[in-house]
Amino acid sequence: MSNDTRGLRPNREQRWTIIQSMLERKPLVLISELATIFGVSTETARRDIDAMADADLVERTYGGATSMRTGREPAFSQRASLLMEERKRMAAMAARRVRDNDVLMVDSSATCVHLAERLALERHNLQIITNSFAVASALAYNSTFRIIMASGFYQATEGANYGSETTEFLRRFHADWCFSSCGALAPEGPTEVDSDVAAVKRVMFSHTRKVILLADHSKFRRPRLEVVGPLTEIDELITDQPPPAHLQQSLLAAGVKVLVAPSP
Repeated sequence: MSNDTRGLRPNREQRWTIIQSMLERKPLVLISELATIFGVSTETARRDIDAMADADLVERTYGGATSMRTGREPAFSQRASLLMEERKRMAAMAARRVRDNDVLMVDSSATCVHLAERLALERHNLQIITNSFAVASALAYNSTFRIIMASGFYQATEGANYGSETTEFLRRFHADWCFSSCGALAPEGPTEVDSDVAAVKRVMFSHTRKVILLADHSKFRRPRLEVVGPLTEIDELITDQPPPAHLQQSLLAAGVKVLVAPSP
C-alpha cells in the first residue's frame, strides 16, 4: 500500500504496516506527519505510536517514533526541529557556565546550536573549537569570538566534519569546557550510532577541563551502537527532566552533577 492513502482511511493494522515501512526508509516519523498521511487525528496517531512502542515495534521519541534498530539515528535537520523550547532552556543554563575569554570545544548537536546562539549574544572574546558548521555559523555573529573549525570529511547528515583528520586536528588543542550531546544516554555512558561521531566526542572529552553533556529527556532510552565513554568522564548533565531512577543512580555513582533546566 502506498503511503499516500488518497482519501482512503486505513485501519489500525494497515497504519502500523505503513509506519514500519516508513521507518525502513527513514529513521524518524512524526505524529503530525502520520495524522496527515492517514487522515486521522493527532490523538489517534499518538495512540498508534504508543501501542506500537508497547509492542516493541518502534521506539517513542518526542513528537513521533524512531526505528528500534540500534544503529539508526535521525539526521541533524530532523532532530533540530524537536524539543526546541526545552533545548533553549538547557542552552541558557549551559551558557551561564561560560565566562568571557574561556576556551570551548563544542560538537555537532541541535542543543549545541542553541548554546552557540546564546553565547554569541551574551559573551565576549571566546575561543571555540568545533567540527559543526551550524555551531560555527551561529557563533560568527559575535565578532569578538575566535572560531577554530576542525578539518575532516564533511558528513552531510550531521552538517559537520568527521574522520581521522578531525580527531588528529582536535588533539592539538585543550579547552576549559566541552559541550556535547549524544544519541542516547545509558548507565554505560553516552552512546552514538556512528563511530566517527563517537571518536570526535572522545577526543573532546579528553582535552577539556570540564565536560558538560546536554541531553534532553528523549535521550534517556536504549543505548545506541557505540559507547563514547563511561559516565565518569562527564562532569555535569544538563537536561529538561529528571532522568529515570536507574539512570539517576548510575549518574550519582559516577559523580555526575545533574542539573534540570527550569520551565518558564
